[in-house]
Amino acid sequence: MLRVRPVHFTSMLDEYATHLEDQGMRCVENDGDWRVYDSGNGKVGVHLAEAGSTMDGTTVLGFEVRDHEIFVRRTLEDGTGAELVESRHGSAARVTAPDGFTFLADPVTDLSMPGTDALLSVTALWSTPDPAAANKVLADIGAKHVHDYPAGGALFRAKNGGLVATTKGETSGVELEIRHVSQTTVLGAESES
Repeated sequence: MLRVRPVHFTSMLDEYATHLEDQGMRCVENDGDWRVYDSGNGKVGVHLAEAGSTMDGTTVLGFEVRDHEIFVRRTLEDGTGAELVESRHGSAARVTAPDGFTFLADPVTDLSMPGTDALLSVTALWSTPDPAAANKVLADIGAKHVHDYPAGGALFRAKNGGLVATTKGETSGVELEIRHVSQTTVLGAESES
């Protein structure tokens, strides 16, 4: 089980949540300063950040998995760094790409598959100096290769919903897209060295 669930940090939580709802996403978890929105094909986590902090307005790559311990074992067996960690929301798996870029995979009990009638999909755009290494990381965590891009990078699909696209960039970072059947909306970016 693997589902795309990037996390956006914002000091304007209610406004951002309203924007996601206006896109057609529905809130499936609301713990005050932490909310999760479902598109029917991937999710978005939204976390309250202090206004003006380095996290305010940033997006980080993230996933949901069924069993984070099995996920770590399989990811390590396939050759990508992974470990069990304590996150803001409990025990999780942290994956580390060869360039030091990290992301979390949180365990969940919701094993639903993407709806065949979903009009929306969540896409995380992973910009990296080494798309080939990022592609291997995505394959090692169980994402399925969809196609390569002519300019480098590739598109991957998570079995339980959502997409990740790798692209060439000077630094590692993540942008969030909500793709409608007829259009794409870019919602946020994060850069890491």
